[in-house]
Amino acid sequence: MASSTENVKLGVCNVLFDGVDLGFTKGGVEVEVATSTKEITVDQMGETPIGEVIMGRTVSANVPLAETTLDNLVAIMPGSELISDGAKASGTVTFSTAAPVDGDKITLAGVDYTFKTAPVGNNEMAVPSTIAAAAAALTAKINANGVNFTASAVGPVVTVRAKNRGVDGNVAITKTAATPANITTTNLTGGVDATKAQVKVTNGVNINLLKLAKTLVLRPKGTNGEDDFTIHRAMCPGALNFAYQFDNERVFSAAFKGYALDNGQLFSLGDVTATA
Repeated sequence: MASSTENVKLGVCNVLFDGVDLGFTKGGVEVEVATSTKEITVDQMGETPIGEVIMGRTVSANVPLAETTLDNLVAIMPGSELISDGAKASGTVTFSTAAPVDGDKITLAGVDYTFKTAPVGNNEMAVPSTIAAAAAALTAKINANGVNFTASAVGPVVTVRAKNRGVDGNVAITKTAATPANITTTNLTGGVDATKAQVKVTNGVNINLLKLAKTLVLRPKGTNGEDDFTIHRAMCPGALNFAYQFDNERVFSAAFKGYALDNGQLFSLGDVTATA
């Protein structure tokens, strides 16, 4: 393959944990993959190895979260509990019967997400072949914006949630479709302003991190999944590392560690929807 300057990439990433964007970072996100090996030796060859076997591989991601919100604290701190009188709004988009066609559009809080045969805009998506693919594409676009809302997809249903608690999250989701029955939407409702909140943190003894592990996605800003670094099962023990100083930001130091799936898969790089 010929060399190309387009393969040289810079830039920061958005961090999604269980489909939720954790917001701004400070200092850069770093990933480390380590592989341990065992050299095979025999007496007759002295210390010269005659072979080598991989014994294991680990993956970790250091994510310094600059948005030190109570929600982020709960996300990265096992043994924590958020207590609040506020609530986040949520709504849905459901793709049914048939996949969207060129020009079909979802509008969330005034922002259009449009399916196009030849997508060019930041919020345009390629016309999908299935309703599940449509849900996945919309979810990725909403999460890529990463401002006020997050989305998650289960089959053809996309659940949209406000990032923050409050009535400001109670917004409309509408559709413009060639065949209206193929897409149904429900407005975001249930948002309640919080007047007080706290996070209670236990000592965490005997908490099984594997049972709390979720998908961690590092998505370079301005991309739509083609360059994702995905740790399929990740969790962190929780850490706080900040000083109350006028010239330093407070940061939640989220040191995520990956755990292998039952089939041995540890992480993926690229579009996880790609198939052979």
